[in-house]
Amino acid sequence: MEHIVQFIKQSFSNDQIFLVLVFGAMFMVMIGIIMLITEVINPVRLRYNREINTEDGSGSRDELLEKLHKHQSVFVPVNKSLVTRTTCRLNYAGFHLKNNVLNYYAIKAILMIISPIVTVIVMIFIPSIKSSYIFDGILVALCVGNLGPSFVLDLLIKKRQKIIQRSFPDVLDMLVICCEAGLSLDSALQKVTKEMAISHPELSLEMQIVIAETRAGIERHSALRRLVERTGVDSIRGLVSALSQSMRFGTNVSESLRVFAEELRDKRTQSAEEIAAKLGVKLLFPLVTCLLPAFLMVVLVPAILAVKPV
Repeated sequence: MEHIVQFIKQSFSNDQIFLVLVFGAMFMVMIGIIMLITEVINPVRLRYNREINTEDGSGSRDELLEKLHKHQSVFVPVNKSLVTRTTCRLNYAGFHLKNNVLNYYAIKAILMIISPIVTVIVMIFIPSIKSSYIFDGILVALCVGNLGPSFVLDLLIKKRQKIIQRSFPDVLDMLVICCEAGLSLDSALQKVTKEMAISHPELSLEMQIVIAETRAGIERHSALRRLVERTGVDSIRGLVSALSQSMRFGTNVSESLRVFAEELRDKRTQSAEEIAAKLGVKLLFPLVTCLLPAFLMVVLVPAILAVKPV
């Protein structure tokens, strides 16, 4: 390894060549990532694919996706339970297209390949880093390339579920009002989805998918269950259970929604009281570490300075 390092240092002693190599590697990494996740981050392509999927159930495949599908066995693991769990996590994060699983594992594979290369290039041309640390840097880069996408996906899941959890009470109250005004459940869902499209776009989009599935012939119970599978929010799971029981036993839907809304308000009040009860314990550490030393200085320093030496 040391001979290779010395050879590379002798061959590329010019700082300009080193900068070109580093920036070239970073440029290739960014181009590869952008080409793979174009379908995810491009809103125009995402909307077009969603419309195609709702009409004929098949998304558009460009040349890159076709190449990835040809080598799908290289990127996607054989373990079906792992793929199912990854698909569920991608649904929680808001990625509902079929190609997202392949894109996710392709991004992980590319990061695991390119991250060690960039790490080796950077570590070779830094004089303060010993050549024995290159192997450790490669291991760290492999771990970052493997665990980085999963960590980012977890952050996206938490963020989206928090947004849906916060927007759910407003949607539920409006749904109760529409049902009590005489609208059916389907009409109430359409009305709420239309009115909440600007203020709560994430939950409105999920409800649009439910409406599209019911129009396509899927049973309402199955469409609501798929809503729970796409979001993973406990409040929506409780609402779906309440609606399912109401439709099964023939009870009034508006009454069931009102009871569930009252229970949800009680839970929110209890959770707020629990958070307020924990504030005293959480404030103890900053008070002791920050305010108490300052208070002691204000009280004791004047007394110490007032004491005259004998």
